[in-house]
Amino acid sequence: MGRIVVFVTTLFLALTVMPLAANGEDRSAVILLYHRFGEDGLPSTNIRLEQFEAHVEELVTGGYSVLPLSTVVNRLKNKELLPEKTVVITVDDAYRSVFTEGWPRLKAAGLPMTLFVSTDPVDDQHSNYMSWDNIRQLQREGVEIGHHTASHLHMVYEGRRTSLADMEKASQRFTDELGGVPPLFAYPYGEFDPELQETVEEQGFEAAFAQFSGPAAHWSDTFALPRFPVNERFGDMDRFRLIAGTRALPIDDLTPQNPVLNERSNPPVFGFTVDSIVSGLGSMACYPSHLGRAADLIRLNGRRIEVRFEQPFPAGRNRINCTMPAGNGRWYWLGSFFYVPGGQLD
Repeated sequence: MGRIVVFVTTLFLALTVMPLAANGEDRSAVILLYHRFGEDGLPSTNIRLEQFEAHVEELVTGGYSVLPLSTVVNRLKNKELLPEKTVVITVDDAYRSVFTEGWPRLKAAGLPMTLFVSTDPVDDQHSNYMSWDNIRQLQREGVEIGHHTASHLHMVYEGRRTSLADMEKASQRFTDELGGVPPLFAYPYGEFDPELQETVEEQGFEAAFAQFSGPAAHWSDTFALPRFPVNERFGDMDRFRLIAGTRALPIDDLTPQNPVLNERSNPPVFGFTVDSIVSGLGSMACYPSHLGRAADLIRLNGRRIEVRFEQPFPAGRNRINCTMPAGNGRWYWLGSFFYVPGGQLD
């Protein structure tokens, strides 16, 4: 009986929660992140070809607007509305399987792609990576090229000076090989802190991207935009339809602003204020990545949500995902990234 009550309550909320924007428009977009295609021995960064073909078919037939990343960035920065169910396809690291397997399928379907390139493996002519000739061919065919540093370093660990030198090295290689520096930047491993965000902005980039789950929105930090990672484990069609149809939860006053934690700030005092257009906040749940369950939520003044848990995050990359129904079978999603120094780098 209890399960029936929970199901009916959830269904009622999913049907009645007020959508963020009407008339087929939205203030957010889902940015997908892939790495490898058909390299089945590397499941954490690979998508199987049959999975990817199903994703492409869904994007073509499922009522989505698949737009170039640069177009979405410009609209977000200018606070312009986007088509409902806007999706962007990005790929990191310039593995050769992108050239041989991923892009041919997207090109045949007429879907745009952005490729973030780390230049050192390309320069080293690594057999598993593209060549500069491959990258130039993709660029001629309409693929947007993005900046992903030279050595794919852990920027938070290495610090500002080393990271800046690595970025400048890559910028010179892009200038030499492609005639200019790409305007969009992706943090290796999705790791960043406020000092690195400032450094990236000072280098003249228009936006920067991490790799924690959640749609990018008008209210998102332009130099820490989220992307949904997609791999074999998280590539089944139920999950793909779920994430591709999500909306960004409209919030402000997100705390803390620094995602890098220390002994005194771990666990973080995490909170945000939800826009008044969203109703049904009682259906929200927030999941720290290390707990295996939802955290406790405290509501202040009706709209302020404070997320509380006692167990500190472990060393490395961590996240909190908050979700709730958004109506019409879709979900609001707010993701946040946290990094705890220490442990083994990968």
